[in-house]
Amino acid sequence: MRRDKETTKTTKEEVKRIVDKYNESFSELSNNGTAKEFKTVMKYIADQANKRQRQLVGLEDEEEC
Repeated sequence: MRRDKETTKTTKEEVKRIVDKYNESFSELSNNGTAKEFKTVMKYIADQANKRQRQLVGLEDEEEC
C-alpha cells in the first residue's frame, strides 16, 4: 500500500506553531506538550535530517535546507 507523500509530510508551519507555543523550548514541549505535538515535531526533525543526508550523498538536489 502506497501512501501519498503530501499526507505524511509534516508542514513547516504546523511545526513552527507548536514550537512557538512552547517558547522554542524542547524541555517545555517534552514535559507539557501532547504526545501528538511531540511526535509531529520529532518527525519533522527526522525528515529534515534525512533530507540533508540525501543531499550530502548526492541522492537529492540541494534546493532548500
